[in-house]
Amino acid sequence: MFGVKHVICAAVLTIVFGVGTAFSETVNWRFNNNFPPTRPESAYIRDLAKNVAKFSNGDFKIDVIEGGGMNLKDADALRWMQTGTPEIAFVNVAFVARDAPAIAQLLIFGSVSNLDEYWRVIPEIKSALIDGFDKFNISVVGFIGLPFVEQSFFCRQPVKTLADLKGKKVRVGNLAQIKVFEALGVSAQTIPQEELYTALQTGVVDCALYPAKYAKFISLQEVTKYAVYTGFPYNPVPYVVMANKAKLARLSPENRAALDKAIAVLQEDSFKFEGGAEAEVAARKDLTETAGVTWFDDFSQEDVEAIREASNQVWGQLAEAAGPDALATHKMILGLLKGNE
Repeated sequence: MFGVKHVICAAVLTIVFGVGTAFSETVNWRFNNNFPPTRPESAYIRDLAKNVAKFSNGDFKIDVIEGGGMNLKDADALRWMQTGTPEIAFVNVAFVARDAPAIAQLLIFGSVSNLDEYWRVIPEIKSALIDGFDKFNISVVGFIGLPFVEQSFFCRQPVKTLADLKGKKVRVGNLAQIKVFEALGVSAQTIPQEELYTALQTGVVDCALYPAKYAKFISLQEVTKYAVYTGFPYNPVPYVVMANKAKLARLSPENRAALDKAIAVLQEDSFKFEGGAEAEVAARKDLTETAGVTWFDDFSQEDVEAIREASNQVWGQLAEAAGPDALATHKMILGLLKGNE
């Protein structure tokens, strides 16, 4: 009996301590970030990872893999996110147009012209994104604010007008922009951000549509020496922070709370848009004075209106092609932009 009692006690202790060990085991996730470490979005993600570890008392850790280190293309995000590798990531929804056109074109380049319009439509934009990703069995856990970032063409040769772009090969950020510039008689294509420097260096493209504030982060000033502002900001739909639904469901309540708290901090920080105009002026000045970039006068009002007209036409066409739900969402957002109740 002595031996049996000890065996039973040992078994009980093993079960008790085994369960305790399971509950205290550290959770490790990987965060796919295709942006280079120098981008401000990357800093937000690193802070998110630090805060998750802090708020979970070290029980939940996120390894941020930057600069495309996981070799996962943004265009495939809705596919690889469902595999559970990585567990968490963020994406610019414009890049998922192939698989989810309805959520990729909620706004396009030229749709929104000021912050008042932006704040008017952003709640509906977020709601549509949550619903759209859920259809792919992917959970949206938060958003990173994409502020009004003015879009300029950085070119290998001088470009001062929309007409000067004709005959040039230009890199833009997404399908909608391709269609807008093609409607204007300009040959456009998308090229992954990590390949853009080489594409400009080797002449695969002549110009790139890109923000002055971020140009130095990928060294555009080394391969383009001329720039001109288009008159429009980048499409300000926020980045989506997404998680594999199954992995998210397996988090303990404490770790999920830590993630939610860290996401709340991320959103509070990233949706502060003050100082954007000043930052744009400073970026142009820096590129001119320290990198030798020649900055031409902004596109004329005539060119701006031509781009706006093409954008409005393309936006409606894309929404109609994406189906009834997308068209209904498009009409609702357009109504809000026009100030309709």
